[in-house]
Amino acid sequence: MPQKGSNRNKSRRSPIAFLDSLQDAKETRSSFLRACCGNTPNQPDFIAGLELFATLIEARMLDCETAMTSLLNVLWHSHTNYSYIKCQYKTLVEIARLIRSSTSKTTIADLADQVFEHFQVDETNRKLQNNTMRHLIFASIGWLTMLYTAKPESCGSDFTIKSDHRVWPATGNQRASSACHRPLGAVLRNYEVMPIACPPEVRASSGRDRLLSVTHLNFFTMSRLGDVTVTWVDDLSKHCDFDRYSRTKELKLFRVPSICAKICLSESEEVLIGRLFGSHNCNHSCTKRAESLARSYLIEVLLSYRLLFGQHRSSRKLFLKHEQERAKYNGSIDPLLCALCGTKDMGNFTETMTLLRERGVYNADINFPHLGARLAELADYSASQRPRDLVEVWNDERDPERLFAFRSLIIVGVVSISLSFVQIIVGLAQVGLSV
Repeated sequence: MPQKGSNRNKSRRSPIAFLDSLQDAKETRSSFLRACCGNTPNQPDFIAGLELFATLIEARMLDCETAMTSLLNVLWHSHTNYSYIKCQYKTLVEIARLIRSSTSKTTIADLADQVFEHFQVDETNRKLQNNTMRHLIFASIGWLTMLYTAKPESCGSDFTIKSDHRVWPATGNQRASSACHRPLGAVLRNYEVMPIACPPEVRASSGRDRLLSVTHLNFFTMSRLGDVTVTWVDDLSKHCDFDRYSRTKELKLFRVPSICAKICLSESEEVLIGRLFGSHNCNHSCTKRAESLARSYLIEVLLSYRLLFGQHRSSRKLFLKHEQERAKYNGSIDPLLCALCGTKDMGNFTETMTLLRERGVYNADINFPHLGARLAELADYSASQRPRDLVEVWNDERDPERLFAFRSLIIVGVVSISLSFVQIIVGLAQVGLSV
């Protein structure tokens, strides 16, 4: 069995350098992406976005290297030439396979036993590595779905998630000894990182349907009138999270939409995140298939970029001018993010465009059943803002008719004053000539 001195541990170079060769890197990453996204036709436009996704995952793997190396040495003791990252990738693929074949009752403890059995780990090492294995599986679910990032510092008694959330629930840290015996879906819902399959309806204060208008709910208006800023995040569960009462007014947006589109375009009957949705035990006589719910959620994520940026000209310009650079990770950006937020027709991403049904006005319950509550909070905040000076009044596009009337009045007034001034000058000139 490799000891701590093995070359598997000496690896603080760029992630791609951990893999034995470029061809090996491509094959290893490809198998991992298939595990996450399912089988999809070759789509060159997604390559850069998926490479960014893999880079993010490799960075998370490196954060856990100290805690996980001993376990991986046990699992891959017969492959001492494998790098740490390669071992992690191959272990992730096996965990993904087990999750896809799981049931709504499967627990982290069940998966840990199945992984040990697959790698034929002896009883002594099972006892020594059992806690670490459970933490690896918990972290792996976050890596495979991008829903959350597990804290990598140690494999203690709690399952802990990295969070900059304004108020994390009291149940945010779960005892590993108890959580590992609960169904996967129950554990994730306890952290509030997995969307509720049957979310409550989003209603306006009047009790009517909550409508989301592009003219009101766009980033240009929110940034100019409400001082809203964007924080680009790596966790899908934080997408569209916004605290209107915070000092910074940060709107969190997911930076790698390619993973969402790739899953939605998958030819596989069931994808990994769909299986996790399948752990939902409906209390409301829901007849929808879990798989369709998973894809529905991811399509909402894609459509939200269009609502906030892509369907509004000034917001597209603002993205290209400022946010495009800020959305980069290690100098790279997801091309699909640029297409969703910075273009009117999404350029080469025609397949992704077919997933979306753009409108000028959306119904929060119908078009955004999972993200509707967050978007409604944004819309309420936007509607409550008032222009503070004439420049903001000029740029306030929430009421097009009022804006047109205001601009027309200003233009007519300026023209009238200019003509009057010209007439005065001409009159004075005539008087001067007559004298």
